[in-house]
Amino acid sequence: MNFRYLTQFLAVVDCRGFTAAAEKLHVAQPAISRSIRLLEEELGITLLDRQKGNVRLTAEGERFARHARAILAQTRAAQDEIAALKDIRSGHVTLGAPPMVAAHLLPDLIGGFLRTHPGLSLTVTQDGSEAIRDAVTEGRLELGLVADWRSFEGLTTTRLGTYPVVACVAQGSPLAGKSAITWREFLQQPLILFPRGFYQRSQVDEAARRLGVIPTVAAEAEALPLIAKLVRDGHGAATMLADAAHSFDGVHALALPADATVPLGLCRRSGGALSHAATALHDYLTAAFTGG
Repeated sequence: MNFRYLTQFLAVVDCRGFTAAAEKLHVAQPAISRSIRLLEEELGITLLDRQKGNVRLTAEGERFARHARAILAQTRAAQDEIAALKDIRSGHVTLGAPPMVAAHLLPDLIGGFLRTHPGLSLTVTQDGSEAIRDAVTEGRLELGLVADWRSFEGLTTTRLGTYPVVACVAQGSPLAGKSAITWREFLQQPLILFPRGFYQRSQVDEAARRLGVIPTVAAEAEALPLIAKLVRDGHGAATMLADAAHSFDGVHALALPADATVPLGLCRRSGGALSHAATALHDYLTAAFTGG
């Protein structure tokens, strides 16, 4: 089976169209269409439902896409492993991280990793923990920093540490004179929340369910600067990692109950070898977070 066909097929899937896939891969669109057609002929199935203006996976295509991602991930791992055996100090690794972790816990660590491994490069993708787990499971990311210590099916998770979460209000808020706040008091405020799929959102939703409160959600956002600006301008309260909250002017941090923490873990696919670059980053982050 031609690896180029697999790469082009997955590009069409991820880009949701032939034109966008061709632009991403810098390949003529007819060449991609021909590759997909040859791949379907080789497999004897239809992988894509080609409707006008829309390309969707068939049921067979969804199954094959999972296998195609695994095949390419294993191929990259094998190539990196062989390169390592030849002492070629080069390679690339993909890492997923929630926005708050990426912005406030990773920058110095990534800088240290690149200085320690000058021949390696990496791509950091920001998303919620659930989406990151899915991407690692499917082989779209090699490693993922997630707010969860559980090892889900197909994943192995290493515990890195626990980080406190605080409530954030504007400096002019009546609550700004306090140093701590209960979950009930927090839930009585208009809230600026992360979308569902983010760990801190699930924490707030669980507290609301436990207390029988229906919170007022003023806004949902992923970007920390936007969340901080909305809080600072008095539009509502939010939760943040304590390290992140103290970095924004005009935002007052209030301690939440002891259960308000983020259990940070580093996940990878189970049962497969990591690439040389991914192994180096996995070991570096584990040591940096745990002091090992």
